[in-house]
Amino acid sequence: MAVDRVIISAFGTDNFAEYEQSVYEKYQEKAEREIVAKLNSLLADVVFLNILKEWGAQCACRFLTYREIFIRLKSGRRWKVLTPVFLRAKPKRKCGRSPKRQKGALRHLGLELLGILKRVSPALIDICVSMAVLCPSYEVAANALRGLGITMNEHLLRNITTRFANLAKNVRIECNSDAVWQKPDLRILICVDGGRVRERCAKRGKRKKGQKRQGYSTDWFEPRLLTISQFDHDGKKIKLGYALDSTTYNMLWSCYGNEGS
Repeated sequence: MAVDRVIISAFGTDNFAEYEQSVYEKYQEKAEREIVAKLNSLLADVVFLNILKEWGAQCACRFLTYREIFIRLKSGRRWKVLTPVFLRAKPKRKCGRSPKRQKGALRHLGLELLGILKRVSPALIDICVSMAVLCPSYEVAANALRGLGITMNEHLLRNITTRFANLAKNVRIECNSDAVWQKPDLRILICVDGGRVRERCAKRGKRKKGQKRQGYSTDWFEPRLLTISQFDHDGKKIKLGYALDSTTYNMLWSCYGNEGS
């Protein structure tokens, strides 16, 4: 038909949805290549390395070498960067059995200072955690992220969300300290939030003959959550600071990102 020929002559295809997605992917890859180039330039800077060495001394870490690793940016794709690696100091050895291999002995302080935690960019952490909280399951959240053009699967989404949760637990006490909330004219709103989630529970009783696993059931339940927000004098919500929000990245970065300052 004449209409199809006109559309193909303009977009190169008769499917506008495919054309739109290909254009977004093209310029997103171009943007991330520029980000990686800038990131490598910063990590190779001598002044930046000296700052990291000073911070490493406060964190009981010493500079070891430069190493190529892969990080994930907002699209979910893996990119190679050359980053300085720091070795965490070993505790003093005591008499007795030799200690096991120390977990998490190597740290990438340059990436941590920029908010790239566990080799995942803050933009990707933000959208992954938000989608995992809003969706009823990791499978649904991963499908929604793929619909947005983000390379994601259920296992990777679960991994990123779990890592974020573990980091949030480590800084939770620091964020909730009394000194944080003892400020004049502090306006705080505390609301009860909920939703519906599924929890995996192992089935009771003996396993059937020939069944290798115990099996589980996933019943719906409504969690009870407290959402704490901070407001200014005009009644507008303050997005940055120490307001606790389970769907954003600001709470973790406000505490974890300033750890070395």
